[in-house]
Order: sequence, then structure tokens, then C-alpha cells
Amino acid sequence: MIQIQTKHNRIVSLVLVLLMVLTITLTGFAYNDKTVVVMVDGAAHTVKTHLNSTEGIVREAGINLHTKDQVVIDTETLQDGSILTVVRAFPVTVIVDGKTKTVMTVQRTAQGLADELGFKAPNYTPVGENTDSLQSGSTIRIAHVTSRSVKSAERNIDVQVVREKDDTLAKGDETIVQVGQPGVEKVQEETLYENGIAVKTHIISSEVTQAMVPTIVKEGTRDIVTSRNVAGRASRVLTMEASAYLPGDGDGRGITATGIPATRGVVAVDPNVIPLGTRLFIPGYGEAIAADTGGAIVGNKIDLLMESYSEAISFGRQDITVYVLD
Repeated sequence: MIQIQTKHNRIVSLVLVLLMVLTITLTGFAYNDKTVVVMVDGAAHTVKTHLNSTEGIVREAGINLHTKDQVVIDTETLQDGSILTVVRAFPVTVIVDGKTKTVMTVQRTAQGLADELGFKAPNYTPVGENTDSLQSGSTIRIAHVTSRSVKSAERNIDVQVVREKDDTLAKGDETIVQVGQPGVEKVQEETLYENGIAVKTHIISSEVTQAMVPTIVKEGTRDIVTSRNVAGRASRVLTMEASAYLPGDGDGRGITATGIPATRGVVAVDPNVIPLGTRLFIPGYGEAIAADTGGAIVGNKIDLLMESYSEAISFGRQDITVYVLD
């Protein structure tokens, strides 16, 4: 009787152990369940799975993988919410050692494909154009490097043009404020040969011996004022008696009362009528700045700076309309 009871207890214990293993297994599967998205051929597939293999999940989604296809994950580890992207392999024709073959790859550069195929530097190197942008149907040649040479040379560094915005210039106007100078660099060039024929030359080191000076161009951003659009911008419109003068008039130094050079676009005013620094628009003359004064310029009088004696004489003395800009 004791033996029968002992045997019964063993059977019960075994059943309990099996139930515990089954419970743990099922709980583990449920705990490991995750929902991931598989992107392939432009379509998205949502998959609920307990698998931890990216390729397994893709196949579980009913997607066929070719040998060279690649599955890329957007998270460091596979987890709920991960996105798996299937990168399809594409055909590329490879020519190496006189033999031509077509291979399937996901590599996007000729060097990456050469490395993948085992044709690695320094014994092999891709040559030709478009070696950095492989696509379906591309053809690349991988040269077998049999010798190489290195030489030093000096090379010019092209002048760069730097454009800077300037609100003191009208839109469309530009001026060069610094003329550039090319730089010079000393480079070491390596030439690779295949059976005595140069197949590729590239720079292996460089040192700037003379710095390049950029050309600096100021570009105008200020709106151009015309008689058509000035009315909406003017705070006042004055009728004034106008005369003309030249940069050398007065003390002959060509410097205005505000200290700026006397050039066309500068006008002399009575500061009690138009404060110095005020921007103006004068039909037939253009934009101007009130930056000068004169002993005879009192009240509603204005003196326009001209570029030449003949222009000043031609202008004479006349009544003009002056728009005071905001």
C-alpha cells in the first residue's frame, strides 16, 4: 500500500511539473508577443509575433526573401513597434580579371560590392564613372592593381564667392567688397596601374601652402522705391525749392555735415524741416538721404548733390516734390 501511494505521489508530482513547464512556456510566448511592421516593395505589413529573428518574422509575414536580400531594423534590438525594412538585392554586372559575371547585391557603391566579393584594396580597386551610385543594371570594372606610383604636385584652390545680404543696397544691386585670390595646396597623388596601364589616380594627402581668399559680394535687399509705390510709404510730402551742388563745394573736403562722403544720393536740408538721417524719395533724382546742411539751406529748401558740373547747371533751381519715407 505504501508503494502504491509513493508511485501515485510521483505521478502527481510529474503532472504538476509538466503543467508548470507548459504554463511558463505559454506565458513566455505571450510575454514575448510583439507587433512589428514589415516594409517591403512599397507596402507595409503588420505582424504580431513571438519570434526574435528578423528574417523569421519576414517569412512569417508571407514574404519571400532572396539569398542576397537584407532586412534592416530601425531599433537597436527587436521590440514591440520595430519597423523591419526589406532591402531587395538587384543585379550588377562585374568585370574583373577579364571575366564578366552578374551578381545580386544590396551594395550601393562599387567599393562596397568589391569588398563583398573579396576583391579588396590594395590589390583591387573599382575604376570608371558612377562608382558611388550602383543601381539595378549597373556595370562596374574592378581593376587588378599590379603596381603603383606616388608623386607630389601643387594645385590651385579655386576662389569661393561669399554672398552677404546688405539692406543699404537696393534689390538687384550688388557690389564686390573683397576680390578673391586662389590658394595653393601641395598634394601627393597616387596612380594605380594594371599591367602597366594607369587605371586610377587619387590624392592620398594634401597641405595648404597658401590660403584661398574668398570674393565677398554684397547683395542688396532694400526695396526699390519708385514714384508708383512711394506714396504708400511716405509719412510726408513736401514741395521744396531745390538747387544742386557738387562734392567739392563748401570746404572742398567732400565730407558732409554728418561725416559721410559727399556722393550722389546725399542732399542738404534744414534739420528743423527734415531731420538729418531721414530717407527721401525725389522723382527724377531717386532715393536720397538727408545727410548735409548749408548756410543758404533754410526752411523749405533742399540742395541735391550731383555727380558733374554740367548736371548741376542743367538742374538749376526749381520746385520739386519730396517724399519723406517712413
